[in-house]
Amino acid sequence: MKVVLLLILPFLICNCSTLPKPGATKGLVAENGDAAAILASSARASGDPWKRYKTVKVEYAGEWTNAAAKIQPVIVDRDFRKESIETYFTRRGLVEQIHSGPGGTKLVRSSDSQTEVSYNGKVDGDSDKEEAAAMVADAYTLFTFGSSWLNAKARDLEIVGKKELAGEECLLIQGKVSPGFGMSESDSFIAWIGSESKLLRRVQFTIDGVETTKGADVSVDFSDFKTASDGSIWPTHFLENVERPIHIKAHEWDTRSLSADGKRLLPNPR
Repeated sequence: MKVVLLLILPFLICNCSTLPKPGATKGLVAENGDAAAILASSARASGDPWKRYKTVKVEYAGEWTNAAAKIQPVIVDRDFRKESIETYFTRRGLVEQIHSGPGGTKLVRSSDSQTEVSYNGKVDGDSDKEEAAAMVADAYTLFTFGSSWLNAKARDLEIVGKKELAGEECLLIQGKVSPGFGMSESDSFIAWIGSESKLLRRVQFTIDGVETTKGADVSVDFSDFKTASDGSIWPTHFLENVERPIHIKAHEWDTRSLSADGKRLLPNPR
């Protein structure tokens, strides 16, 4: 932990988040509707992919910032996590991720019971790497399935505010997921749901599943939504920021292709 503190000290001056903190924001009187109904409506608006499909395969590519790589080198794993091919088996609770980068290939197989990490074909039993990979696998399940995954997993939902994002007023829905991301027993989140589109525009969440990130939280903005040939709607651009204990840009990435139950949905084949 001392190493992490030393790394973030240069960023501490004037780097403060203006976003509400997940799990620490007071709920409002339910004048804007029921939080659970709003989240369910958002899941339906996207096509409810977590419920709808048995297998989803997606290809991502992006770039990490130098600041993120310095603060959390094990999570970022920059030599390997530049591009990825990720397969989600929704009924089995299994995630398979093939990451690639200048260092070669990293394979992650993560389920509720265990996470295995391999580098260039060799299993790596380092517990810190397994802990980080488990959290990443769960977080990317959220990024891929959005409000559909939250609707299936979340509890203690409440409306905590209204804010504008990407030209649309959003209702902020706070809740918890238990178990949380990776090894965490529980994590809190705030979902920003467009009042008109019903789409998930941003999600904030705590990342207590790794020892060096306990007490921290991040946000991910979703944009460039695409409608697939079957009517499902997917974000294809993602921007991640660390919000606390410091505010920095961490990661920006795009969807290259996506298929569900063996059918290619993105790019739209029509």
